[in-house]
Amino acid sequence: MPASPNDIRSRIVRIVLSSAEGDLTERDLAAANWSLPEVSYSSLAYIRMIDTVENELGVYLDPEEESERFETIDSLVELISQHLRESADV
Repeated sequence: MPASPNDIRSRIVRIVLSSAEGDLTERDLAAANWSLPEVSYSSLAYIRMIDTVENELGVYLDPEEESERFETIDSLVELISQHLRESADV
């Protein structure tokens, strides 16, 4: 059974927070309307987040082609859900 958007969102929030290595809380994210640029998410945190998403969820994220979709939790959930649907269709 495919993961629900809420399950994916919870995992993405956890991954984003752990990739920031303690520099970010869920409260910080919520206060910034779930925007990573608004909380000054570092380039190193983005790299860790992409690596973890690829390893845990088995989807490839292309930072050059999809970078605009890495800006908010909602856009990440949408992007990852799309990749999961596409891989399920193969």
